[in-house]
Amino acid sequence: MLTRADVATALRLPVQDVPQAFAGSPGITAVTHDSRAVGAGAAFVAVSGFKSDGLRFAASALAGGASLVVAERAWPTQDDRDADPQIAELEAAGPLPVVVVPNAREALGLLAAAVQGNPSGSMRVHGITGTNGKTTTSYVLYNLLAGILGAGKVGLSTTVEVIIDGVARPAMRTTPEAPLVQENLRRMADAGASDAVLETSSHGLELHRVTGVDYASAIFTNLTRDHLDIHGDMETYFQVKRQLFERTEGPRLSNVDDEYGRRLAEEFPGALTFGFSEDADYRITGTDLTLEGMQFTLRTPGHGDLRLEPPLVGDYNALNVAGAVAVALECGHDPVAVVDAVRGLGQVPGRFQRIPEAAEHGFTAVVDYAHTEVGLEMVLTVARRIADMAGGRLLCVYGAAGERDAAKRPLMGEVVSRIADVGIITTDDPYGEDPVTIADEVMAGADAADTRIIIDRREALLAAVAEAREHDVLIACGKGDEPFQHLPEGDVDHHDPTSIREGLTLRRQ
Repeated sequence: MLTRADVATALRLPVQDVPQAFAGSPGITAVTHDSRAVGAGAAFVAVSGFKSDGLRFAASALAGGASLVVAERAWPTQDDRDADPQIAELEAAGPLPVVVVPNAREALGLLAAAVQGNPSGSMRVHGITGTNGKTTTSYVLYNLLAGILGAGKVGLSTTVEVIIDGVARPAMRTTPEAPLVQENLRRMADAGASDAVLETSSHGLELHRVTGVDYASAIFTNLTRDHLDIHGDMETYFQVKRQLFERTEGPRLSNVDDEYGRRLAEEFPGALTFGFSEDADYRITGTDLTLEGMQFTLRTPGHGDLRLEPPLVGDYNALNVAGAVAVALECGHDPVAVVDAVRGLGQVPGRFQRIPEAAEHGFTAVVDYAHTEVGLEMVLTVARRIADMAGGRLLCVYGAAGERDAAKRPLMGEVVSRIADVGIITTDDPYGEDPVTIADEVMAGADAADTRIIIDRREALLAAVAEAREHDVLIACGKGDEPFQHLPEGDVDHHDPTSIREGLTLRRQ
């Protein structure tokens, strides 16, 4: 429970700036930016959202039992009173407990951490950021640490799921809002975790969802065109990602093969690098790709050459493994234990995830989350190599998301036509946009001779499965293991692996 002094400390304000009206309350026991979630003893933080001002709901929050309102301006004004008669009723009982802060989202993170007792202070929290590879690197590091320390000693928060005390549950987004981030970390700490792996998105950094998290290590995977509808340009995008290194006290590992990763390492003199480049501190050499995984040697600055055998495919996964291994070694874990843990890695949900039932029909089926032209090029290059090794074709089912950077759509079409033998453009997550318009914009960059459009994603996957021949590789990109689609008419259930398995069942009939 936070007292008036505790609130002032958390918000980095003089105690006199926290209203006396709050002093008579029993204290803050919860924090939220959702007025519908307010209960007795809650602090309501009036966040200015993309569509509305949180102060519109402040009166409802106080009526619902909130002990404090945190806002970016004085409230209420006469305009506020005119717009909401409930305010006058509340003021009749006395002054309203409102504290003004420069940034409400930052305050939400700081209060959320304080209410939960600053759980990251009692654990080593490992942050992973970048455009591509965040989820895979997070899973690799989680499984490395779990293999060494035990599953109950490590927590995980990713795009796909949250794992606490070895129990997984679906995640709502890559980096959830600050109250849930802190609640998850508290639950991990209470379950006995010594380490937590936190996939950290640019939205999580920019919107202060991880404010209040103390990071013990950080990994930067790469930076490619994505989220420019939010960040505007690559430089702004980079500066947001850079914040993770600014917030990290321990080892910082950066992918030196990426131009932004090299720049990041140069801007943080104590940072270490990984990659295929000759000057990488953790250098990948001698990579051998098989149909089931890969082998490569990681030259380390303090532990000699380690021969690693992860059951993952692709040069980009060698980078993901190298970054995670580097952090594990820099945190003091035994190299032999790390090598053994790499050998025991499992598939990452939705990241080049194989559908094993396809092998009964003589071909390979894979789902992947790749949803940018750079991500597609990486995964399709690996899939192309596997198809060539098997002597088959490469078929790709893919689409572009709506209400996102539209400039990448024809670029995605060009990449798939250049690498794959067959491309089927379908619906990803159009949100409020017309799926047909999005598909046409992707087709503008594709070769019509080897590409067709099937708008319904399930039907597209069934068609691709029916078309696959022996030795072919079929890859469905964009959705990975997600169980839904965001359509203009609302969210609907959809799961790429399930649709592929449905197609395999139809082939047997």
